[in-house]
Amino acid sequence: MILIPAYYAIKPTVAFKEKLANLDLDPDLVDILSETVFWNYHRAGDTEDDIIEVKLLFIANLMSEYLPTDLYKKILEQSCISLEVFDKWWTLERYFVDETFSDVEKRIEPSVGTHFVKTGRKRVDLWIDEIQKKA
Repeated sequence: MILIPAYYAIKPTVAFKEKLANLDLDPDLVDILSETVFWNYHRAGDTEDDIIEVKLLFIANLMSEYLPTDLYKKILEQSCISLEVFDKWWTLERYFVDETFSDVEKRIEPSVGTHFVKTGRKRVDLWIDEIQKKA
């Protein structure tokens, strides 16, 4: 069985951020709930089920780590962990890695290295030097 790594960007909606701003909450909690979260998840497929699992786990984690039941209900207007709760307050984008940086770097034709222009940034220029040595 091949596990497919996927990356998920979980973003609060504008409506959720506005709601948080109007509630009397600890500013640190508002910051936590307002930020975009990135997760990775390796599964044996790329089905809608994977997305649903991530959505449900995300809000379960909020309840477990940050929002006791009464606060969860105050903020999210329900006490259950459901797709409806997630979909009302967050969006999710899933990404698959097509290639790694090092894989692409290895395929660059040596003659292409001569076309790089130095950037004035030490680390980047050292990397360019390494590529140009292969030319």
